[in-house]
Amino acid sequence: MSNEKNHIANERINELEARVNSLERQLKRQKIARKNAESFLETYSQDAYLANQALRKSLQASKQRERELLYLSRSASQLGANNTVASFIFSALESAVEFCQASCGKAVIVKNGDMVVGDDNKVLTPNDGWIEANDLSTLIVNELPLTFTEGYAHWCVNAVERDDTKKEARVIHFMHELADNEFAWLALLTEDDNLDEETLYILDTTKHYLNFGLRYQLKSHKLSHQEAAISTMQEDRKQLEERLVSADKMAMLGQLAAGIAHEINNPIGYVRSNTTVAKEIFNDYQSALEQIGDLCREAGGHIASTFERLEKDYALKDSANDIAEMFEESSEGIERIIDIVKALRSFSYPNSDKRTEISATEAFQTAIKLTNNLHRYKNNVIFCEPEHDVTFKGNSGQIQQVLVNFLTNAIYATAEGKNITLKVERDNDNVLLIVEDEGAGMSAEVLNKVFTPFYTTKPPGEGTGLGMSISLTIVEEHGGKVDIYSTEGVGTRVVVSIPCSSPED
Repeated sequence: MSNEKNHIANERINELEARVNSLERQLKRQKIARKNAESFLETYSQDAYLANQALRKSLQASKQRERELLYLSRSASQLGANNTVASFIFSALESAVEFCQASCGKAVIVKNGDMVVGDDNKVLTPNDGWIEANDLSTLIVNELPLTFTEGYAHWCVNAVERDDTKKEARVIHFMHELADNEFAWLALLTEDDNLDEETLYILDTTKHYLNFGLRYQLKSHKLSHQEAAISTMQEDRKQLEERLVSADKMAMLGQLAAGIAHEINNPIGYVRSNTTVAKEIFNDYQSALEQIGDLCREAGGHIASTFERLEKDYALKDSANDIAEMFEESSEGIERIIDIVKALRSFSYPNSDKRTEISATEAFQTAIKLTNNLHRYKNNVIFCEPEHDVTFKGNSGQIQQVLVNFLTNAIYATAEGKNITLKVERDNDNVLLIVEDEGAGMSAEVLNKVFTPFYTTKPPGEGTGLGMSISLTIVEEHGGKVDIYSTEGVGTRVVVSIPCSSPED
């Protein structure tokens, strides 16, 4: 009886120990799952904030471009629509008042020192048209240096205090010299002291429109010259329309990419966490199975033969190896999805305020080192180091991302033994970072789609199709541009142009 009691007690102890081990494993898995959940919750909150900021920026930029397009379109149409100098001046004023959302505006023409237009109390408002406003008219006119006889190069801005609102405001004015000792003034009064610098930049095109338009009106013998100017402005309008459409498309794609990244982040977090936990559970089962097999073989006889038969019938070792490989492949697939989500996030909000002084030479040398394993036994990468290094302001990590992307694409497209040449040049106030390859080149169709998000010529699984889009966005965020020249069977030349830190001597 004593032996039986001891046996029962030992069995209970073993059961309790097994239960304790099981609970400890469950607690460990729960801690891992909780840690992963907290991590993904933090990431999701950050993504939501960044997505909101990106959406606001995209909407603001879209509205600004829409106003720019409307202004340039209307100004271009005025060149042939107005028959007199005064009508042309007033049409330009109307467009300017509407575009910059000024409180009001006024046009003044001075001839031989006398005010022949604008000597009334009327001002032009965006909502009510021309109204009587003696105080506003006087305030605007008093800020104009009407004795000035040289045309402005740009719009000028004066700070004033409005009597009606008791607030500081701005008078924006521009003078254009006409024929026969005549001078035309355009003046705008803002509601307060807020003034968008980009508004001044776009309004500055009025100088060109007035110059071309008024010459057309006053000197009919220069009609051919004016037709060329109109054609150029129409081309500018067309290009701006294309830029607006492209910008809106990129903004929408950025929002879509951000949305996709946010939607994928949560479920992929669960999958990643569950896969990690499941893999650990399977490892425990596999370890337990090996111990059971050892015990059965030690017992020998019928028990050992039965286990060996079951192991053979169900291919336990092979199945365990297959399941282990499945876990590895699933983990790799999950990490691949996470990499794509990171790329989507970079595409949605790539901008950064951290700007430092960057050496063009060092940037290329670092890119060569980072891609060394790709080209070391394949291509000849030749860096033509400039005699004088060129520096520019930017985010070092983002610029490195751009150069590595273009260099990687060149390596991918260039056959073994062929050359890839890197150059640093200076074009006025811009640094040119050039990547040339002797690769397969691109067709016109591929070249037109090269910056389209998710478009790639690489086999499935080897590219997300976001590298070129992200690179273009980063370069534009740095105030630069990317030009690509490619010929099938000859090679490709990529030129990244970014403003230098200091002007050329």
